[in-house]
Amino acid sequence: MEEPTGEWHGDAEQEARAAQVAAARARFGALVRRPDREINVAEAALLIAAEEYPGLDVEAYLSKLEALAARVRARMAAGTGGSAADPDEVALQALHTVLFQEEGFRGSDPEHYYSARNSMLNEVIDRRRGLPITLSIVYCEVARRAGLEAAGIGLPYHFIAQFRGQHLSVYVDPFNGGKRLSIEECAAVASRARGAPVELAPEHLQPASNKQILARLLGNLKGVYLQRGQLMKALAATERILVVSPAIEQVRDRGLILRALGDQLLQAAARAVQQAEAAGDPEAPSPAPEQMQLLLQAQQANHQSVTLLAPAWFDLKLYARLAEGASDAAEAAEAAESLWRRMARHN
Repeated sequence: MEEPTGEWHGDAEQEARAAQVAAARARFGALVRRPDREINVAEAALLIAAEEYPGLDVEAYLSKLEALAARVRARMAAGTGGSAADPDEVALQALHTVLFQEEGFRGSDPEHYYSARNSMLNEVIDRRRGLPITLSIVYCEVARRAGLEAAGIGLPYHFIAQFRGQHLSVYVDPFNGGKRLSIEECAAVASRARGAPVELAPEHLQPASNKQILARLLGNLKGVYLQRGQLMKALAATERILVVSPAIEQVRDRGLILRALGDQLLQAAARAVQQAEAAGDPEAPSPAPEQMQLLLQAQQANHQSVTLLAPAWFDLKLYARLAEGASDAAEAAEAAESLWRRMARHN
């Protein structure tokens, strides 16, 4: 499958897309500013996807989770999920039967593991494939809607869930068909994901907050976009991380992305000038229309680059000041000074 591009054609369509993206961003911001316990993780994750898929019907996908939960409740009521003498086992088996046996939720194949689709909850619900974190979101959200308790557990390099019954608590790996894990097996899963031994500390096995889950989901998306050179999408992910979980490192990253976007515009301006010069006629009394268009494009690109480089300078300067003891603080300060000198040349 190809990556979703989000490309629209025509001014009217672009304006409609921009309005839908802005509405999704505003709704996401309002949601994640609530107290953590009041945040609907599934709704927030779908609003993240709504920026990639403008006009996404968020409520329709929430209804799909409700429908899965209804099937879990029906299995529990019928007592067909396990031993009637053990209600926790009945509930756990009902949940796993619906999600992993009947619906076939499982981890994405290695070839498409880093596809952005695996971080989009609508795609994960439709395709039954995803990342450890998105599958864990499905697991916990269906469990919650079925009247059960489950929590996301942010292991290093891997995300799992914890089923929490009345007297049974067990770690499960939704990426691997809901396999039950001991603490030792949790460490082994994290070690395999890292490709090197991982020692788990007690805090690694504590439930992640709703905001931590969303920040980690956005961090995954940001990494995918940066790897693919999709800087505007990486910037959007970074800005949403700053809303969910403000951190000075994200301010640094925003500055670096803005600088890279500004550099791209400067390069585009230089190319436009070169093309104008190549298309010019030295004996002509005035530039041809084609030259004028290219020079106008260069001027606009230069102006737009400055509007990006200025906030990039601010972010990098702020990071250098507030993270003075960090190993890259001096590098950030030098980058900010370089940007200051470059902006001075364009003023």
